[in-house]
Amino acid sequence: MKRILNLPASGILLVITDLHGNGEDFKKYENIWKNHLEDGNQIILTGDLIHCSNSSKDRSVEILKAVQDYSEYENFHLLLGNHEWCHIVDAPVYKGESNQKKDFEELLKLKFGYRWVEKLEEYVEFFKTLPFAAKTGNGVLISHSGPPIDSVYLGDLENITEQCYHHNDMLDGLLWKRDYEFNQEDLEFFLKRNNCKYHIIGHTPVDGYQVNYGKQLVISSSFGCVRKAYLELDLEKNLENMDELVKMVQFLDE
Repeated sequence: MKRILNLPASGILLVITDLHGNGEDFKKYENIWKNHLEDGNQIILTGDLIHCSNSSKDRSVEILKAVQDYSEYENFHLLLGNHEWCHIVDAPVYKGESNQKKDFEELLKLKFGYRWVEKLEEYVEFFKTLPFAAKTGNGVLISHSGPPIDSVYLGDLENITEQCYHHNDMLDGLLWKRDYEFNQEDLEFFLKRNNCKYHIIGHTPVDGYQVNYGKQLVISSSFGCVRKAYLELDLEKNLENMDELVKMVQFLDE
Protein backbone atom coordinates (compact mmCIF):
# COMPACT_ATOMS: atom_id res chain seq x y z
CA MET A 1 0.00 0.00 0.00
CA LYS A 2 1.24 3.46 -0.92
CA ARG A 3 0.79 5.86 1.98
CA ILE A 4 1.98 8.93 0.04
CA LEU A 5 0.69 9.06 -3.54
CA ASN A 6 2.76 10.54 -6.34
CA LEU A 7 0.32 11.65 -9.01
CA PRO A 8 1.04 11.81 -12.75
CA ALA A 9 2.05 15.17 -14.21
CA SER A 10 -0.72 15.26 -16.80
CA GLY A 11 -4.44 15.92 -16.94
CA ILE A 12 -6.66 17.35 -14.21
CA LEU A 13 -6.85 16.57 -10.50
CA LEU A 14 -10.29 16.99 -8.94
CA VAL A 15 -10.04 17.67 -5.18
CA ILE A 16 -13.15 17.32 -2.98
CA THR A 17 -13.12 17.64 0.81
CA ASP A 18 -15.20 16.54 3.85
CA LEU A 19 -18.55 15.27 2.58
CA HIS A 20 -19.57 14.02 6.04
CA GLY A 21 -22.37 11.76 4.92
CA ASN A 22 -24.15 14.41 2.83
CA GLY A 23 -25.89 12.27 0.22
CA GLU A 24 -27.22 15.20 -1.82
CA ASP A 25 -23.80 16.79 -2.23
CA PHE A 26 -22.22 13.40 -2.88
CA LYS A 27 -24.53 12.84 -5.88
CA LYS A 28 -23.66 16.27 -7.29
CA TYR A 29 -19.94 15.65 -7.01
CA GLU A 30 -20.34 12.14 -8.37
CA ASN A 31 -21.89 13.57 -11.53
CA ILE A 32 -18.81 15.80 -11.87
CA TRP A 33 -16.16 13.16 -11.26
CA LYS A 34 -17.74 10.54 -13.54
CA ASN A 35 -16.70 12.64 -16.53
CA HIS A 36 -13.22 13.09 -15.09
CA LEU A 37 -12.84 9.34 -14.54
CA GLU A 38 -13.83 8.60 -18.11
CA ASP A 39 -11.26 11.12 -19.34
CA GLY A 40 -8.51 9.48 -17.24
CA ASN A 41 -8.16 12.39 -14.81
CA GLN A 42 -7.34 12.01 -11.12
CA ILE A 43 -9.91 12.33 -8.31
CA ILE A 44 -9.05 12.81 -4.63
CA LEU A 45 -11.45 12.93 -1.70
CA THR A 46 -9.51 14.25 1.28
CA GLY A 47 -11.23 12.18 3.98
CA ASP A 48 -14.08 12.68 6.44
CA LEU A 49 -16.41 10.93 4.06
CA ILE A 50 -18.57 9.79 6.97
CA HIS A 51 -20.36 11.14 10.07
CA CYS A 52 -23.27 13.51 9.43
CA SER A 53 -24.31 15.85 12.24
CA ASN A 54 -27.98 15.20 11.33
CA SER A 55 -28.65 11.49 11.85
CA SER A 56 -31.88 11.56 9.82
CA LYS A 57 -29.92 12.75 6.78
CA ASP A 58 -26.83 10.59 7.28
CA ARG A 59 -25.98 8.71 4.10
CA SER A 60 -22.52 7.62 5.25
CA VAL A 61 -23.14 3.93 4.55
CA GLU A 62 -24.40 4.50 1.02
CA ILE A 63 -21.52 6.87 0.26
CA LEU A 64 -18.99 4.43 1.69
CA LYS A 65 -20.29 1.63 -0.52
CA ALA A 66 -20.08 3.81 -3.62
CA VAL A 67 -16.58 5.07 -2.81
CA GLN A 68 -15.34 1.54 -2.13
CA ASP A 69 -16.50 0.64 -5.63
CA TYR A 70 -14.91 3.74 -7.18
CA SER A 71 -11.64 2.95 -5.39
CA GLU A 72 -11.19 0.08 -7.83
CA TYR A 73 -10.24 2.75 -10.38
CA GLU A 74 -6.52 3.49 -10.26
CA ASN A 75 -7.20 7.24 -10.69
CA PHE A 76 -9.73 7.52 -7.83
CA HIS A 77 -8.31 8.11 -4.34
CA LEU A 78 -9.79 8.53 -0.87
CA LEU A 79 -7.40 9.90 1.76
CA LEU A 80 -7.69 9.13 5.45
CA GLY A 81 -9.52 11.73 7.56
CA ASN A 82 -9.80 11.98 11.32
CA HIS A 83 -13.39 10.66 11.22
CA GLU A 84 -12.25 7.45 9.52
CA TRP A 85 -9.19 7.28 11.78
CA CYS A 86 -11.33 7.26 14.95
CA HIS A 87 -12.76 3.87 13.99
CA ILE A 88 -9.28 2.41 13.42
CA VAL A 89 -8.08 3.45 16.87
CA ASP A 90 -11.50 3.01 18.58
CA ALA A 91 -11.53 6.57 19.93
CA PRO A 92 -14.46 9.01 20.19
CA VAL A 93 -14.69 12.04 17.94
CA TYR A 94 -17.13 14.82 18.74
CA LYS A 95 -19.09 17.54 16.99
CA GLY A 96 -20.60 19.59 19.75
CA GLU A 97 -21.77 17.11 22.35
CA SER A 98 -22.37 14.31 19.85
CA ASN A 99 -19.96 11.36 19.80
CA GLN A 100 -19.96 10.69 16.07
CA LYS A 101 -18.14 7.40 16.34
CA LYS A 102 -20.97 6.09 18.53
CA ASP A 103 -23.61 7.65 16.26
CA PHE A 104 -22.11 5.84 13.27
CA GLU A 105 -22.21 2.54 15.13
CA GLU A 106 -25.88 3.13 15.94
CA LEU A 107 -26.49 3.76 12.25
CA LEU A 108 -24.85 0.44 11.41
CA LYS A 109 -27.06 -1.34 13.94
CA LEU A 110 -30.17 0.08 12.28
CA LYS A 111 -29.03 -0.87 8.79
CA PHE A 112 -27.40 -4.27 9.39
CA GLY A 113 -28.89 -5.61 12.62
CA TYR A 114 -26.80 -8.35 14.19
CA ARG A 115 -24.28 -8.06 11.32
CA TRP A 116 -23.29 -4.51 12.30
CA VAL A 117 -20.02 -5.54 13.97
CA GLU A 118 -19.01 -7.47 10.87
CA LYS A 119 -19.73 -4.42 8.70
CA LEU A 120 -17.79 -2.13 11.03
CA GLU A 121 -14.79 -4.46 10.87
CA GLU A 122 -15.05 -4.42 7.06
CA TYR A 123 -15.02 -0.63 7.03
CA VAL A 124 -12.09 -0.45 9.44
CA GLU A 125 -10.04 -2.74 7.20
CA PHE A 126 -10.87 -0.47 4.27
CA PHE A 127 -9.86 2.63 6.26
CA LYS A 128 -6.51 1.01 7.03
CA THR A 129 -5.72 0.87 3.30
CA LEU A 130 -6.22 4.61 2.76
CA PRO A 131 -3.24 6.82 1.88
CA PHE A 132 -2.43 9.83 4.05
CA ALA A 133 -1.40 12.39 1.44
CA ALA A 134 -0.72 12.94 -2.25
CA LYS A 135 1.86 14.98 -4.17
CA THR A 136 1.67 16.38 -7.67
CA GLY A 137 4.47 16.93 -10.15
CA ASN A 138 3.85 20.69 -10.10
CA GLY A 139 4.48 20.98 -6.38
CA VAL A 140 1.13 20.62 -4.64
CA LEU A 141 0.72 18.49 -1.52
CA ILE A 142 -2.80 17.33 -0.59
CA SER A 143 -3.85 15.94 2.81
CA HIS A 144 -6.85 16.04 5.11
CA SER A 145 -5.33 18.67 7.37
CA GLY A 146 -1.94 19.81 8.62
CA PRO A 147 0.86 20.53 8.50
CA PRO A 148 2.45 18.43 11.23
CA ILE A 149 5.08 20.54 12.93
CA ASP A 150 7.49 17.99 14.41
CA SER A 151 8.49 15.08 12.18
CA VAL A 152 7.67 16.54 8.76
CA TYR A 153 9.10 14.17 6.13
CA LEU A 154 6.10 12.27 4.80
CA GLY A 155 8.22 9.40 3.55
CA ASP A 156 8.57 8.30 7.17
CA LEU A 157 4.92 7.24 7.05
CA GLU A 158 5.38 4.69 4.26
CA ASN A 159 6.14 1.84 6.66
CA ILE A 160 3.47 2.63 9.24
CA THR A 161 2.07 -0.33 11.16
CA GLU A 162 -1.35 -0.72 12.71
CA GLN A 163 0.05 0.25 16.11
CA CYS A 164 1.44 3.47 14.63
CA TYR A 165 -2.04 4.89 14.09
CA HIS A 166 -2.05 5.54 17.85
CA HIS A 167 -0.14 8.51 19.31
CA ASN A 168 1.65 9.27 16.04
CA ASP A 169 2.53 12.99 16.01
CA MET A 170 2.99 13.21 12.26
CA LEU A 171 -0.23 11.39 11.43
CA ASP A 172 -2.11 13.35 14.10
CA GLY A 173 -0.87 16.55 12.48
CA LEU A 174 -2.08 15.46 9.03
CA LEU A 175 -5.52 14.61 10.42
CA TRP A 176 -6.24 17.20 13.11
CA LYS A 177 -4.06 20.32 12.82
CA ARG A 178 -5.88 23.66 12.37
CA ASP A 179 -4.50 27.01 11.26
CA TYR A 180 -4.17 28.42 14.78
CA GLU A 181 -1.87 25.52 15.69
CA PHE A 182 0.97 26.33 13.28
CA ASN A 183 2.65 29.40 11.82
CA GLN A 184 4.07 30.42 8.46
CA GLU A 185 7.51 29.06 9.29
CA ASP A 186 6.03 25.65 10.18
CA LEU A 187 4.12 25.52 6.90
CA GLU A 188 7.03 26.59 4.73
CA PHE A 189 9.41 24.13 6.38
CA PHE A 190 6.90 21.30 5.90
CA LEU A 191 6.50 22.11 2.21
CA LYS A 192 10.24 22.50 1.63
CA ARG A 193 11.01 19.23 3.42
CA ASN A 194 8.60 17.43 1.08
CA ASN A 195 9.69 19.27 -2.07
CA CYS A 196 6.36 21.04 -2.58
CA LYS A 197 5.23 24.65 -3.01
CA TYR A 198 1.58 24.61 -1.91
CA HIS A 199 -0.64 22.67 0.47
CA ILE A 200 -4.32 21.82 -0.07
CA ILE A 201 -6.51 20.61 2.82
CA GLY A 202 -10.10 20.36 4.05
CA HIS A 203 -10.97 19.71 7.71
CA THR A 204 -11.66 23.31 8.80
CA PRO A 205 -15.05 24.70 7.67
CA VAL A 206 -14.63 27.92 5.64
CA ASP A 207 -16.79 29.85 3.20
CA GLY A 208 -15.81 27.97 0.06
CA TYR A 209 -12.06 28.44 0.37
CA GLN A 210 -9.46 30.24 2.43
CA VAL A 211 -5.75 30.93 1.90
CA ASN A 212 -3.36 30.61 4.87
CA TYR A 213 0.09 32.25 4.76
CA GLY A 214 0.01 32.41 0.97
CA LYS A 215 0.91 28.70 0.77
CA GLN A 216 -2.07 26.70 2.05
CA LEU A 217 -5.47 26.47 0.37
CA VAL A 218 -8.32 25.30 2.61
CA ILE A 219 -11.38 24.04 0.71
CA SER A 220 -14.86 23.27 2.08
CA SER A 221 -16.80 21.10 -0.36
CA SER A 222 -19.84 20.33 1.78
CA PHE A 223 -19.59 20.55 5.56
CA GLY A 224 -20.30 23.67 7.59
CA CYS A 225 -20.01 26.38 4.97
CA VAL A 226 -22.18 28.75 2.94
CA ARG A 227 -20.49 28.28 -0.42
CA LYS A 228 -19.34 24.79 -1.37
CA ALA A 229 -16.10 24.60 -3.31
CA TYR A 230 -13.88 22.06 -5.02
CA LEU A 231 -10.69 22.28 -7.04
CA GLU A 232 -9.93 21.39 -10.64
CA LEU A 233 -6.12 21.44 -10.56
CA ASP A 234 -4.26 21.48 -13.87
CA LEU A 235 -1.45 19.00 -13.22
CA GLU A 236 0.58 20.30 -16.16
CA LYS A 237 0.59 23.98 -15.20
CA ASN A 238 3.69 25.57 -13.69
CA LEU A 239 2.25 27.26 -10.61
CA GLU A 240 4.03 30.55 -9.99
CA ASN A 241 1.83 31.82 -7.15
CA MET A 242 -1.22 31.01 -5.03
CA ASP A 243 -3.47 33.18 -7.23
CA GLU A 244 -3.04 30.68 -10.05
CA LEU A 245 -4.22 27.89 -7.76
CA VAL A 246 -7.17 29.92 -6.46
CA LYS A 247 -8.35 30.51 -10.05
CA MET A 248 -8.88 26.76 -10.32
CA VAL A 249 -11.40 26.73 -7.44
CA GLN A 250 -14.93 25.90 -8.59
CA PHE A 251 -18.20 26.33 -6.69
CA LEU A 252 -20.96 23.76 -6.47
CA ASP A 253 -24.36 25.02 -7.68
CA GLU A 254 -22.86 28.18 -9.21
